[in-house]
Amino acid sequence: MQDATPNMQDYEETYRDFKLDVPEHFNFAFDVVDKWAEDRTKLALISLDPAGENAQHHTFWDLKVQSNRFANVLKGLGVGKGTRAFVMLPRIPQWYVAMLGLMKVGAVPMPATTLCTPGDIEYRVNEAEATLAITDLENSDKVAEAAGNCPSLEHLLLVGDERKGWIFYDEQMGQASTTLENVEPTRSEDPLLIYFTSGTVGYPKMVLHTHASYGLAHVITAKFWQ
Repeated sequence: MQDATPNMQDYEETYRDFKLDVPEHFNFAFDVVDKWAEDRTKLALISLDPAGENAQHHTFWDLKVQSNRFANVLKGLGVGKGTRAFVMLPRIPQWYVAMLGLMKVGAVPMPATTLCTPGDIEYRVNEAEATLAITDLENSDKVAEAAGNCPSLEHLLLVGDERKGWIFYDEQMGQASTTLENVEPTRSEDPLLIYFTSGTVGYPKMVLHTHASYGLAHVITAKFWQ
């Protein structure tokens, strides 16, 4: 283990003097992910097939291009700034593409574990008044069951497979442009995402993060928690 000088020498001094510079406009997808994509070879993530045998490398450039495509898909559906979207996908690359694409158009993703039951999904969608739900075939029955009791839901989008009555992610992505234009800039205080707490008593509570409170605040994570 290498010796390294900690970034925090004096807690009280750091607590007193540290300030986070927050610009007027900030978007995690554009200002962080797309910034890293300026080096088209920079690795962002490695994914494995279900058998765990074949690995695929994804660069930040790949994420930029694919999230641009998905953002254009979303624009075609009328999804934009402030739209709330329920996202329940396993650990696959499309999860990152969906989340980043939603952020780029100013929508507010609500990531959820695939362990959610139809009742869990119904509660979250209704509480947030989400108009879009994104999932895969394995979890689509649960979303479909919940959707009948979710009056705000307008679009069901399926990743990886086709299902009657659902928007097919792969087909839409194949038709979408990789160039993203005419997107309203997000301000630092605009909503970025919604988490639902997992308390032991009562229903989960919505926790809203802004582009600054989550995206920018991870500067603190990088600086002091590493």
